[in-house]
Amino acid sequence: MDFIGNGISGGTFTGTVIQAQNVHWTQAAPVRTPRMLLPEPEEFVDRAAPRAKLDALLAGREGRRAPRLVVITGIPGIGKTAVALRWLYDVRDAFPGGQFYADMSPQGPRSPIDPVSVLETFVGQLGTPREERPAGLAELSAYFRSLTADEPSLMLLDNVVVPAQVRPLLPGAPGSVVVVTSRNRLTGLSVTQPGPDYVTLDALDDDACAQLFGPVAEDSPDSGQEGGRDGGQALREVIRACAGLPLAVRIARVRAAEGAEALRELADELTDPQTVWEALSVADEIPYPKVLDVAYSGLDERAAAVWRMLGAHPTGEFAGDLVKRLGGDGREGAKALRTLVHERLLKPSTAGRYRMNGLVHAYARGRLEETPPSGTPSSDSAADVIIDWYLERAAAAEALVSDRWRFGSRFAPGGLRTAVFESEGEALDALEPDGENAAAVVALAARTGRDRLTCELAEALRGFFFRRKYHTRWIGVCEQALEAAGRLRDDLVLARMHYETAFALYDRAGDGDNAAARHHYERARALAAGIGHARTASSALEGLGQLALREGRPHDAIALFREATTALGDIEHPRGRALLEYHRGRAHSAARDHAEAARLLLNARRLFAALTDRHDPAVSRPDRYNEARALTRYAEGRLRADRPDEALAGLDEAMTLFPPRVAPKERADAVLLRGDVLAASGDPEGARREWRVALETYRGIGSVKAAAVRLRLAARGVDGGSADGS
Repeated sequence: MDFIGNGISGGTFTGTVIQAQNVHWTQAAPVRTPRMLLPEPEEFVDRAAPRAKLDALLAGREGRRAPRLVVITGIPGIGKTAVALRWLYDVRDAFPGGQFYADMSPQGPRSPIDPVSVLETFVGQLGTPREERPAGLAELSAYFRSLTADEPSLMLLDNVVVPAQVRPLLPGAPGSVVVVTSRNRLTGLSVTQPGPDYVTLDALDDDACAQLFGPVAEDSPDSGQEGGRDGGQALREVIRACAGLPLAVRIARVRAAEGAEALRELADELTDPQTVWEALSVADEIPYPKVLDVAYSGLDERAAAVWRMLGAHPTGEFAGDLVKRLGGDGREGAKALRTLVHERLLKPSTAGRYRMNGLVHAYARGRLEETPPSGTPSSDSAADVIIDWYLERAAAAEALVSDRWRFGSRFAPGGLRTAVFESEGEALDALEPDGENAAAVVALAARTGRDRLTCELAEALRGFFFRRKYHTRWIGVCEQALEAAGRLRDDLVLARMHYETAFALYDRAGDGDNAAARHHYERARALAAGIGHARTASSALEGLGQLALREGRPHDAIALFREATTALGDIEHPRGRALLEYHRGRAHSAARDHAEAARLLLNARRLFAALTDRHDPAVSRPDRYNEARALTRYAEGRLRADRPDEALAGLDEAMTLFPPRVAPKERADAVLLRGDVLAASGDPEGARREWRVALETYRGIGSVKAAAVRLRLAARGVDGGSADGS
């Protein structure tokens, strides 16, 4: 038997000693440090606020037991990836575990990538040989966490579609940060703790867009060809058309770089709905329409239809209830609204209202104007739904404001399908945020040949505009309705639109408004007399009487009001007769026939209090607003008659009758008059207090009467400060 020996010689050894005949060394593959981020964006502007929030989140990662998860959301083209990359490059040195990147929907939102394939790539980047990788999502996820457990790392998951794509990819080190970009908020991520932090990107402002244009903006002169669009103006129009979207700005910049003439051509194309998308489709850039095509293709059928239909809305801001109506009301409409918000195509603005970016809105309009597939809404049907929604709400508010006669079908018995509002105040407050939209919808109806609907909208909006004193919008609406009525060749509708226009001009009472109002009242009177429409003829005479009274001709006014009463004949019109009694009382007061004025005004108040529903006389419908006005005029007459004690009593009662939040100018008129009465009664401090309150209201509504109040206060050595005297 051969001897086999094993010995160590040569000195003293410490530490681990391996004694063997043959030793084979196998070294494990080293864990590499990935550097997977896309290149850092060369151009970057603004975004100070979201970057500050990201910095704050980074500062709070110490002591965490899980990676910090941040979701950056915003509409397509808003710059989510650019913001994420610029920030990640700024902080990468604090993450020795490296940086990971994956596009989670490279083929669009309908084909989200499987997280298994992403994990295979990540594990491969860490150095694990392909043949040694675990199989299956759970095993791969656990293995990835173990590989990334020692050093914190950064990760950017771009274009995530569903929350299930994110959780398996979280690295193991607690100090890691994972940034997700997505069009939606991925609310499912909040179910499992720890939930994400959110950073929402808004559109760039015009200054930031100009900065992104760079040398193109700097080279755009403020003077151009005579009679044409100068470079500065053209650049401003281009920037405005890009709607604050960085991708759109970069595409437009490529075109604008060709020279000043190209910039002017681009401005024309971007402001024309027929050429806007061609203008944003140039070589070497992703055409912006393609970006929105991807978003559109990811929607379910109903949400896509609602997005298209919103393209018919004249503005990009609207009520959530309108969006639901376009979706069919009920659960389906609410679901469509949630989907559009979830996909960042709609952004909540104020309570119950939503906003759509300008280019996103233009895309919807373009989709709607395409030849619609069978069974899908067309541009015309979308506009009909939108106009009907506004008309329904305006008519419901108008019916609560007064019980006057109107020609529109909505005011016939059964014309209002539902009780939209419970009170006048609620109705006016609800219409307030849609005042500008309502005027734009009237223009939409007129522009698309819906002439009768244009007139019905003008009629229905009268109460809102009258109570809230939005004269510019109001008169603009009336002028469009007057043109539409002329095209209808219906003398009754034309007479009513002349009357509505005259009433709005009379109420504004600016330079030249009295003469213009007289013209329209005379036209309304002549047309109504020609077709024998007594109500409209009487209303026009009433308006002419009010003008005579304003112009200091009380006796002419008395005669016109008497003629207006006669014109009614035996028509059952209690509200109209009450109004004429009120106006006659004002006229007699101006003529210093104080006893008759007091009698008429108190009788007018009684008649307003006794009014019943026009369609159901058994239902009491007192007109509190006009009751209060009658008592205010009664108090005014009592003051002229040197009866301030009687005037004060009438005003105190009037102030209890004005509906809350309704008719601010008329309430201010009563408060101003109360100050005058207190001054006449020897209470100067009380007078100053009331005048200050009136001044604050007049200022708030932009009334010219604020100047008269300041004169009162100045005459008594008061500067006309705030209502509380500060």
